Amino acid sequence: MPRLTRSGGLIARVRLGGGLAVGQFVGRGALALALLLLVRYLPPAEFATLALALAILSIMSTLADAGFARLLVRDTARAGAASHHVVSELLRVRLRAVAGAAVGAALILAWGPGHVSASFVALASAYLVSESIAFGYENAAAGAERPLRFVAAQGLSALWMLGGLAWLIGTDGVSLPSAMAVLASASLLKAGAHVAAWRGGSSAALSEEPVRTAAELFREALPFLGLAVLAAVYYRVGVIALYSLRGPSETASFAAASRVVDAVAVIAAVTFLSASPGFSRMHRDHPERIWSTWRRKAGLTAVVAAPVAVLVGLAAEPICAGLFGEAYRSSAADDLRLMLPGAALMVVQGISGAVVFMSDDHGAVVRLTVVNVTACVALTFGLSAGLGSQGAALALTLAEVLSVITFALLIRRRHRATAADAVVDCRPCATTIDRSAS
Repeated sequence: MPRLTRSGGLIARVRLGGGLAVGQFVGRGALALALLLLVRYLPPAEFATLALALAILSIMSTLADAGFARLLVRDTARAGAASHHVVSELLRVRLRAVAGAAVGAALILAWGPGHVSASFVALASAYLVSESIAFGYENAAAGAERPLRFVAAQGLSALWMLGGLAWLIGTDGVSLPSAMAVLASASLLKAGAHVAAWRGGSSAALSEEPVRTAAELFREALPFLGLAVLAAVYYRVGVIALYSLRGPSETASFAAASRVVDAVAVIAAVTFLSASPGFSRMHRDHPERIWSTWRRKAGLTAVVAAPVAVLVGLAAEPICAGLFGEAYRSSAADDLRLMLPGAALMVVQGISGAVVFMSDDHGAVVRLTVVNVTACVALTFGLSAGLGSQGAALALTLAEVLSVITFALLIRRRHRATAADAVVDCRPCATTIDRSAS
C-alpha cells in the first residue's frame, strides 16, 4: 500500500483513522469473542484463573512498552525514508523493557494466587513477549501511515485464534494450557507478520537528528509510561482484587460480565481514535473552539450511550445466559447492571480523553490520573471485600464517574475562558459590520 500523503488531507486522514479503527475492531473483537467462547467451555474456576492471568499480563505488557508507543508514532512519522532505521532502533532499545516485564510476569504467575502450571507460565510469558513486539510495530505502522500492515496482521491473528479455539472445542480439548497456547500462537503469528512487513526497507541513518542513547530514550518515554500504567491498572484491578479477596468463584461472574464492558471499551477506543486528530489540530490552530466542540460531541455521545445502557440492563439476564451459559445468568447479570453506567460513561470519556491527551501539557493529566486510579483501587478493594463481585462492579462505575467529572473540570478550566475570550474579541468586529451594513 502506498504511503499516505503528508499534507493532512481529509482522504488521507480518513484512510488512516479508518484503517486503524478496523484493526482495533478486528484484534479486540477476536479476543473478546475468544473469551466469550472460553467462558462457556472452561470451568468457572479455570476461567477466573485465565482472567487473572490476562489482567496481570495486561499490566505487565504496559510496563514492557515502557512508554515507547508514543515515541514510535511520533518519530516514525518524522523520519521519512529513514523510518525503518528509526523503528528498528527504538524497538531494539525497547526489548530490554520487554525482557524485564516477561521475567516479572513469569514470577508473578508462578508464585501468585493463580496456582498455574509451569507450561502455562511459559506460554503466558511467550504471549507477553509476542504481544509487546506486535504492539510496537502497530504504533510504527500508524506513524508511517501504513494502516494496512496493522489490519493484515490483526486479521491473520484473529483467524488463527478463532480457528484454533474452534478446533479445541470440536475435539473437546479446551483446557487452561491449551487456551493459552492458542492465544500465544496467534500473537506470535501477528508479531511475525509485522516483522515480515518491515523487512527489506531502507536502513538509512537519520541525518537530521543525533542518535539518542538508550537512557535518553527511556527518559523521554517515562511520562507516557506513567499514563499507560495507570490506565492499565484502572481497568484490571477488579479481577485482581476479587481473586485475592474472594477466590475464583466470585471472580468468574465479574470476569464474564467484564467481557461485555470490553466490547464497550473497543467502541470507546475508536471514539478516542476518531476524535483525536480533530482535537489535535484545534489545540494547534483554534484552541477557542475546543470548549464548544467538546460539549457538543460529549453531549451527543451521552445521548446515544445512555439509552443503550438502559436497554442492555433490562435484558441483562438473557444476554448473559446467551453469551456465557445458564450458570452465569443471574450472577453475571447482577454485575453487568452495576457496570453499565460506568460503561456508558467510558464512551463519553473517549471524547474527553481526546481533548486532554492531544494537548502538550501532560503534567496535570498524570496527577489527575494518579488520583483517579488511587480512588479506583481503594474503592475496588474496599467494596470487593464486603460485597464481592457486585462491589467490584459498583467500584468500576463509581471510579468512572469520578474520572469523567475530573476530566470535565480540567477541560472547563483550560478551555472555557479561551472560548469566552474569543467571543469577546469578535464583538467589536461584529459591531463594525452591523454599522456599515446599516
